[in-house]
Amino acid sequence: MRTFLRYLSISIVFVCGLVGTAAAQTYPSGTITIVVPFTAGGAVDAVARAYASELQEQFGTPVVVNNKPGAGGAIGAQYVASTAPDGYTLLLASVGPMTINPNIQAKLPFNVERDYEAVVLLAKTPAILVVHPDNPVNTIQQFNAWVGRKSKQLNYGSAGVGNITHVVAEYYMNIAKLQASHIPYKGSTQAVTDMLGGRLDFMFDVVPTAQPFVQSGKFKALAVSTMTRSPVLPEVPTLNELGYKGFDVSSWFGIFAPAGTPEDIIRKLNAAANSGLSQGAGLAKLQSLGTTFVGGTPGEFKAFVASETARWKKVVDDAGIKAN
Repeated sequence: MRTFLRYLSISIVFVCGLVGTAAAQTYPSGTITIVVPFTAGGAVDAVARAYASELQEQFGTPVVVNNKPGAGGAIGAQYVASTAPDGYTLLLASVGPMTINPNIQAKLPFNVERDYEAVVLLAKTPAILVVHPDNPVNTIQQFNAWVGRKSKQLNYGSAGVGNITHVVAEYYMNIAKLQASHIPYKGSTQAVTDMLGGRLDFMFDVVPTAQPFVQSGKFKALAVSTMTRSPVLPEVPTLNELGYKGFDVSSWFGIFAPAGTPEDIIRKLNAAANSGLSQGAGLAKLQSLGTTFVGGTPGEFKAFVASETARWKKVVDDAGIKAN
């Protein structure tokens, strides 16, 4: 009986392997859904739609974007983790839910390392410190003096607790020894709306969503968070230039699949990004958003996520950032 059960288990594994291989060979044969764990109109959503367009063109099958916002990205991320690992439901996630929130929330409904396969790192972008144009603050020195004087009377917005727009603000204020009240939203679109309406005093938004408002004069940009200036906003200095040496924070956007997704499918999805977004119209679209294409292998992306998780743990601990 033991011998029979042993051979039965081997046979099941073999048959499952054949089924997985066959599925990968015919993939894709139906609609692919890319889940964005934030509201429509934000940076994550924009990058997802650029990738979806490339997949649809290369695969010749419908690719749709489904926004599932809430809980700092956890609702959408958990949803994808619970779906079948067949390549038809993917997660376009960012630095917040995948590498920051695991360091500030004790009980997340998913585990990044256990529940997902890393597919590809699509792009990076800086955060940018903005204030309302009616605000007389024009330099980082004036900003620091203003926030220092007003302190907790001022409100800043973010796309959610643990989002890069939250953590980079806390990180900067910890270094500059400033304080302000945090107002979290379910996505950057709502925060931007309140910034435009004067209900928020400042924000560290990401370039893809802030760029059009900076260029139209509806936001006043003071600094970007990366070591180099943004190509789409070259007139805005870096915090490193302004005296905060080594200040280098990027938001990033990557594709994840549910754990157990066949390697052949992962490779197809990865190749589509590397070929479609590194050149031509795909690259132009990413650049127009104020993002920089990254690409690379699934293994490189997995290692990057691990390094980012460790990096943000130190930032969160040093700055004393809490979930609430």
